[in-house]
Amino acid sequence: MINIVSASSLERSVKSIFIIAIILLFRQILNVKSIKRANMILWSILFVYLISPYSILIKIEDFNQYRALKYILEPLMIVSGHIREFLKDIGTYLSKNNTYFIASLFLIYVLVRIVKMNKALKNSVPLKNDVRVEEACELFKLKRKVDILINNKVKVPITYGFLKPKIIIQSKILEDDELLKFVLVHELTHVKNFDIVFKHIKNFIACMYWYNIFILASLKFIEDDMEILCDKLVIQKLGDTIDNRKEYCMSMLKLIEQNQNVQYSVLNLHPTKERMLLIKKWRTSFIGVCVFALILVLSTLPFIDVYADEGNRVISSEPESNIVLNIDNRVSEITEDEYKNLKLGEIHFNELRSADIDSKESLEGLEHKSYKFNTYSWTETKYDGFTVKMSDMSCNEGIDYIIIILENGREIFNKNYDKADTLTIKAYQNNRYEVIVLNTSLNILKYRVKINSYNK
Repeated sequence: MINIVSASSLERSVKSIFIIAIILLFRQILNVKSIKRANMILWSILFVYLISPYSILIKIEDFNQYRALKYILEPLMIVSGHIREFLKDIGTYLSKNNTYFIASLFLIYVLVRIVKMNKALKNSVPLKNDVRVEEACELFKLKRKVDILINNKVKVPITYGFLKPKIIIQSKILEDDELLKFVLVHELTHVKNFDIVFKHIKNFIACMYWYNIFILASLKFIEDDMEILCDKLVIQKLGDTIDNRKEYCMSMLKLIEQNQNVQYSVLNLHPTKERMLLIKKWRTSFIGVCVFALILVLSTLPFIDVYADEGNRVISSEPESNIVLNIDNRVSEITEDEYKNLKLGEIHFNELRSADIDSKESLEGLEHKSYKFNTYSWTETKYDGFTVKMSDMSCNEGIDYIIIILENGREIFNKNYDKADTLTIKAYQNNRYEVIVLNTSLNILKYRVKINSYNK
């Protein structure tokens, strides 16, 4: 059975290391031998995974029925289990105020970008009526107006903005027609592809996952791969010939002679030796495409969680009229003393209608009340499950009610009661749960219900 469930930021952070590792392991091969956008497609998958709050949950009763796929699903189940245990152990060390910390990083980032952009634009002078600029812009037929500015205080060509893009270059570049052509085509390629948006997303993700050194370390490689793709597109735009490749490399060498000042979150042309070598050697090959296809499939594995579902276990030790549904014996009845020994915590209710975790209720005959919540928590607070404590119960002509528990819409527990009771339910991280109290008598049922997470 397949369900879409919530996935916490911490879980995605850990699993993203797998995607980063396989990209870094093969990025050089892909840059040299695969399709132009291979690495950027893979980095985009990483971004989608880190931003998306959901994952695909697969519950399997019998691995053998999946034949060859079982050799993939079983390791996924084992890895997912170990990750959940790992997250339980480290989750509590992250600050509960982490959301505010991330929001502060976002704010600082935006303010810094605004200050740096204003500083760069302050002393810039518009370049007008230059035929060379008009010819370069004509190659792209952009609907957005692109302003070309001159500023000698900026060390390398830079592009700001995406709705009203501005390209800042130095006056020395104007003295060399060949260099000006390559610089403008390079920056206009960034503008056409909205690469500035991709860079902002990259840096926003860095703010969200500030604690993951693997994500932070990958930022430089993402930056380099974006520039490498732009180089390939420039060559394609001007004509993929040996002469054009050589001339483009020569233009890079001219820029290397200038002092470089790399600024993130703007589009800048800062050439490197790696990029020049790639321009010389890049050729799409069948092997490169096959490697990309394989890595593309592997990079989607973190989106999947696998659970072993052993099916419904029915306990019928009670009368036939009171059959109990209790999947995998995950629900247990405990005594008052056992309840007092548990370390109770708070359940965060995230459905449209919040439920009171400690409330007194009154149900008319044959009515029910539902308590919806999920076990998503950014900090992955360590817990074993949740408790449902029924107390202070009264009903004319006797108590008669049913407790039903759903997990991701699937019923995992159903039992009839004639007295107050306390349950412990083993719960999994990032799942949706619903506790339903159904009054099966014709009279008003009064009770107090208390729902908490717990640790033993």
